Amino acid sequence: MAAQRRLETIESHVKSPETAALAAKAERELQGGDRGSVPGYVVPGLCVGAAIAAKFMYGSGQTEPVKKPRKSVLKTAAPTVTAQPSAVKRTEDIRVCVCGGGNAAHVMVGDLGSRGIKVNLFAPFTPPGGVSEAERITKEIPEEGLEITYVNEDGRKAYAKPDVVSKDAKEAVKGCKYIFIPLPVFAHRPTLLAIVPHVESDACIVAMPATGCFDWTGQQVLKELGRDKEQITLVGVAPLPYVCRITEYSKKVNLMGIKDTVGVATLPSGRIDQVAVDVEKLINLRGSATRYPSFLPITLTPTNPIMHTGRCYGLFGPHAKQQKYTRMVNFYDECDELSNEWLHRLNAENQKIAEAANKKIPGSIQGHVKNINEFLKWAYGPDISKWDTCGDCYRTNKQFAGVGSPMKPGDDGVWGPDFKNRYFTEDFPFGILANRGLAELLGVPTPDMDEVIEWAQKHMGKKWLVDGKINPTELPQMTPQAFGFSLEDLRKVYA
Repeated sequence: MAAQRRLETIESHVKSPETAALAAKAERELQGGDRGSVPGYVVPGLCVGAAIAAKFMYGSGQTEPVKKPRKSVLKTAAPTVTAQPSAVKRTEDIRVCVCGGGNAAHVMVGDLGSRGIKVNLFAPFTPPGGVSEAERITKEIPEEGLEITYVNEDGRKAYAKPDVVSKDAKEAVKGCKYIFIPLPVFAHRPTLLAIVPHVESDACIVAMPATGCFDWTGQQVLKELGRDKEQITLVGVAPLPYVCRITEYSKKVNLMGIKDTVGVATLPSGRIDQVAVDVEKLINLRGSATRYPSFLPITLTPTNPIMHTGRCYGLFGPHAKQQKYTRMVNFYDECDELSNEWLHRLNAENQKIAEAANKKIPGSIQGHVKNINEFLKWAYGPDISKWDTCGDCYRTNKQFAGVGSPMKPGDDGVWGPDFKNRYFTEDFPFGILANRGLAELLGVPTPDMDEVIEWAQKHMGKKWLVDGKINPTELPQMTPQAFGFSLEDLRKVYA
């Protein structure tokens, strides 16, 4: 009954005029204000996401901070058990649900579907005055199916249709052992609120990528909806296994590459072995997945929270040689030495956080937080031809070629940073800030992270750091302080 009442509350938010405006706001923020500003990283829509995410992350339609941080839910988290989800065996027996209508969702429809895996698509996002993504995809998908082009496989093409396309969570998740959430961090909570009332009691809910503390959000939602004592498994994958780009919505998507490997974590952690085997098969990794002892290696993996913020500071920060540009600058293959320096500086502090976590939360890391060069080599393998520095990795990675920067042109034609782009609105509050919050709990000084965060918050009108400390009332943010977690809370779950 509690879960049903919660679902009715969610549905009432979705239908309200206020939420329609919030949906537009969140969608604009997700798009970075410019649908084409960062090629390869545009997500054309969310699940219940854009609307409810704004509601929960920004407060009741406003950006005022919530005055009280949330109380910890970790003390009553589901205990670690040894029960294993059933293994994926034959593709004709597999049915998965994919949430959202973005790049990765398109790829999963095409790639998994063309390999005989049944894919249900949960795509309820509806722009103000428009139709839902589910309705649009149902109407526009070609008869032969969505076309996926494997760019780095000589342009090989495959075709597939989702088995079910729905804006109704109950219909979309029915019969699905694995539910994938390949969505931005701020969409995790609203997506979970929509699907958790309807998933099977032994479902595996997979966030890709799971940076931004997906496990914290997942535990919170399971507890709120009264399902924290069941056999539901929270699964994190990092980094996102795909480099991809929609070329024609609901019709065509380009897949530039699938990672050699990804990291996988589960909560409870005792289910990792079987889940990792299943994820390897479903995602079609070129290699095997790395089994993580906890979610902390995912939170501290030097992906977007380090890779994007360090480059942005080098490109646009006060030390940059050039403050104005005559064109869009490529984010990776035009990486300069100043950006390279800041990437390595942030990476060095991130390594110190990981070392402290491994000492103060025993067994939580076990050497799985790689430095940024090792991580890029691990994730992209032969697609990178030079490894000496992070800048070298950026400039020589075939999968990164041509990806633009979070920029926009002014009325005078001069290009500058777009602080409403996802590289800022997601990778700062839901990325580097989480690492910085962990550092504060662990007693690790982070002067370089502080400098980068303080620069960004000045331009974004935020106060995430005040007098060198995390300010948990400034939302949005994904930090242990905002969840009300102590170091002892984290030890109980991760140690």
